[in-house]
Amino acid sequence: TVSKTYGTYLSSGSKFTDLMKVDKMWYTFPVGEKNTFWVGPKIENYYMHGTTPSIYKPVTKQFTLGGNANAYGASTNAGAGWAYKFDNGFAVSSNVVSSKTDLLTNEGATSWANQVGYTQNQWSASVMVNAKYNGWHDEYFHSSGDAPASGGSNFTAVGLRTWWRPLETGTMVPSVSLGYDTTNYDDTAPETSDQSSSWFAGLTWQDAFQADDRVGLAFGQPTVNEAETLDPFAFEMYYSFKVNDSVTMTPAYFSNTNRAGTSGDDVSGIILETTLKF
Repeated sequence: TVSKTYGTYLSSGSKFTDLMKVDKMWYTFPVGEKNTFWVGPKIENYYMHGTTPSIYKPVTKQFTLGGNANAYGASTNAGAGWAYKFDNGFAVSSNVVSSKTDLLTNEGATSWANQVGYTQNQWSASVMVNAKYNGWHDEYFHSSGDAPASGGSNFTAVGLRTWWRPLETGTMVPSVSLGYDTTNYDDTAPETSDQSSSWFAGLTWQDAFQADDRVGLAFGQPTVNEAETLDPFAFEMYYSFKVNDSVTMTPAYFSNTNRAGTSGDDVSGIILETTLKF
């Protein structure tokens, strides 16, 4: 399914069903040893970040990037970006993705993402500031009451991300990915709140029962406006294992509550994904 509101869009899914089309197209090139540049007519902004925000591998797309909410999101359009990686683990990056191919006008919906992060072998932490203009929306981790009832076509989201992993896999200790977003909306009506927030937690047990398998568990609060009285919640759990060198199977369960702004309006499901590699 392709529903963003109910959090059922799969990471492996596509809204184009049987259509054949070009999904991504961009050019990446280095300048010196520490600078990387991107430019292209079809690129998602998270390809151009200097620091990986999360190491949790989700089944539903809402749990990508440490919570695919206002600070990150994922939408393919024309874009350009730059990242600089220092020798000590720090990285900075900035990129723009817009529905206008020239990227320079103020007419199209636009996302301008800026990230500072620090990464070591076992852990990472980063801060994202993403300014979105003219009605740009690319998030999957949200409820129907995420934005103010009036105004809010321009907003700025701040995203905090961190992850940690153990030195060895195959133990009871999981890797942990955490995320928190807070959003401020411009030009909202006086009677509505101009702020929203979301949070995410993802746990992964690698090589849990056999080599190359993975147990995943993720949960959190999708983006919700502070004026809302309902608290949405999202959850998934899965087990991914190799049948052989070419086939991987992933049974999963997901659940989403209060996502459409109505109490008890919940959605849950069971998935069995099969991946073939030749």
